[in-house]
Amino acid sequence: MDRFSIAAVIQNVAAFARDSPLSTGIVYICLSYFSNAFNNLANQGLQPNEKNRKSDAKPLNLDAFVNPDQRQMDFLDKLVRLRKQKESTSVPLLPNLVVKQLLDFNGPQETIPVLQNPLQYGIFIDQFTGCHLIDLLIHNGSDREAAQVAALLIDRNLCNNELVASLAIQAFYTFLKSFQPKVAEKIEEPTEVEKVRVKFVRNYVKDANPKTEDQLLGEAMIKLAASANEAGLKDFGHNIELLGYVLSGRIGEAEKYLGQHKDLLYKEILELSRQVIDKMIGEKPTELINLLDQAIKECKRTDSFADNLNARVKVSAGSLEPQLMSEYLKSYKEWETGYQRALEEQQRIQNIHDRVEKIESTLRALETRRQSLWYFENKEEIDIQIYKKKVFYPKRWFGKKKKPKTVDAFYVPPEISRGGN
Repeated sequence: MDRFSIAAVIQNVAAFARDSPLSTGIVYICLSYFSNAFNNLANQGLQPNEKNRKSDAKPLNLDAFVNPDQRQMDFLDKLVRLRKQKESTSVPLLPNLVVKQLLDFNGPQETIPVLQNPLQYGIFIDQFTGCHLIDLLIHNGSDREAAQVAALLIDRNLCNNELVASLAIQAFYTFLKSFQPKVAEKIEEPTEVEKVRVKFVRNYVKDANPKTEDQLLGEAMIKLAASANEAGLKDFGHNIELLGYVLSGRIGEAEKYLGQHKDLLYKEILELSRQVIDKMIGEKPTELINLLDQAIKECKRTDSFADNLNARVKVSAGSLEPQLMSEYLKSYKEWETGYQRALEEQQRIQNIHDRVEKIESTLRALETRRQSLWYFENKEEIDIQIYKKKVFYPKRWFGKKKKPKTVDAFYVPPEISRGGN
């Protein structure tokens, strides 16, 4: 039975998906906190037999708006081109559908930057998309990407219920369990200064010490702790806050927090904080390390933080999943109506454009034929103009008439013949 164990089956499925030519870097395994109905709704949308479903509404066919010639174009390029159009606000974009296509075509590493830049791409993440994406990324090994999605939800103040907050905590905890510091890439400044004329003065102050991605994730964890307390996850919020102070490099606040809430912290969290400090680049905070070592020895909360959090996420998913699905169904139908309206308007505009082009082509063909028949239509006028332009020169301009030089035996001068007559 060991040969057919669950781990072996999962490993085989992962290897098959990874080696598949259709693989985009993410391996889809059938593990989830949510039910099959939730995942089917997220992956497939409404089924064709649903009531009030428009059968001709194709999900997110952006070619109708930005690529009428059906040329080969990347999905990201379509989003950028759509965003640059003046009519971009009239084309609704459902975040879950966009994320699904991005995962299929580009993978999670290129999907997250799109969500992090909503002004350029026009994609604003919502709770349904965030929950589905975190769940998918956690169970497929993309821990850093799952934490980045959780940070986006926190930044948009969407962690306002137990389900979203617990999933965000789970994402950060999973990320830190396999934490590897990300080295910031140095951006070379251009040597040439580009002068741009603007209508207002830009008081731009360059930050001498910009925050790294890991520090931003740590600050998101600190902010999440407050949302978790409001969502009824106060115990988990206290523990994730300490990890946030450690990850963001706020050592003084971490020491103070550890001294005030030592009894509320799990031993597993204290050990994880110690591991994160060991992996971080730079000088190690000796005093905080000593405090953590002492707290680990004296900690009485030896039960598993991971098991308690995992159980809480499952309970939250079971209770709040129907509400999340109903809200998504409502937004999906609104999007479908708006998208169908935009598609019909675009088709009307395209039909008018095609008619105008056809009329212009017909006029150009008629003009070409008219140019071909121009001579025959104006032949008489042309002859008259040619006749009027004829010039008769006097004979004296060409000299006197000379007698022929050759001697002709039968030559009779004109005066003799004229005189004989």
